[in-house]
Amino acid sequence: MAWVERQQPKGDEVFLDHVGWFVGDLDAAAAELERLGFRVSPENVHMNRQADGSQLPSGTVNRLATPALGYLEFLGARGDTPLARQHAAQLARYEGLHLLAFASADVPAEAPRLAAEGFRPLDPVDMRRDAVTANGVRESRFSVLRVPPDAMPEGRIQWCGHGTPDLVWQPGGTAQPNGVEALTGALWLVDDVDEALDRYSRFVRKPARRIGPDVGVVDLERGVLVFAKDGAAFGLSDAPATRPFGACVALRVADLAATQVFFEAAGVAFTDMPAGLLARPTFGGALLFTESAQPWSASTAPAR
Repeated sequence: MAWVERQQPKGDEVFLDHVGWFVGDLDAAAAELERLGFRVSPENVHMNRQADGSQLPSGTVNRLATPALGYLEFLGARGDTPLARQHAAQLARYEGLHLLAFASADVPAEAPRLAAEGFRPLDPVDMRRDAVTANGVRESRFSVLRVPPDAMPEGRIQWCGHGTPDLVWQPGGTAQPNGVEALTGALWLVDDVDEALDRYSRFVRKPARRIGPDVGVVDLERGVLVFAKDGAAFGLSDAPATRPFGACVALRVADLAATQVFFEAAGVAFTDMPAGLLARPTFGGALLFTESAQPWSASTAPAR
């Protein structure tokens, strides 16, 4: 599937909007991100807008790294809300990748389709958070369509629509010192590849395909999801035994050689893989830095 070089989807396109790590210490995760060469936002508190116009805390706080396409979210929990409890339950399994958010041109329209597929979508949530801009603090608006935690065991799997994308990807704020320019994919280790492929194919309404005996992918118009039984072919032979496990996120860089120079100067440990540079951050899982928009869609170890 061709890669769409655009921030927001049109028509029936589906983009991998962002990925999220559940962490116990947001400040420690932010410090590690900065060491890896990302610009990191201040802490944001999520608020849910009520029918009467009032706002209540959702139970989550985050910090973001926002390259030009897609973004990385790091989530902590506060209070006793359904989202905070889900955060605690997943964190008890492991600290790391637990969230996938998909973007479509009409997020509310996904709800009846998800219901027909048996995902039992929850009511859409109108979320707000303050965004610090060069002209002061403004209100960032977005809508989220989630399903119950038991519908998607990987964690918080949702659709996300941006009402103010200019406040997420602010002019001058997307350039990353490490050269990352786009979020391109996520790799999950699962017990049953066929089951995961079928479930995600129905969730994002895109076809799935096998690329190996125990590996399959779901290609989006921007981004790719990979499901595998074992991480060895991806340089992740030491991945934890827990399943499902968010093992790796792929990020496109403008110049891989320049990214390597940055890592060496910053003292970032990495492995030179056929697909790119593999780093192991302390907040869980791995990050693959590559010049390819779809590093996993052709084979488990594509040539660089």
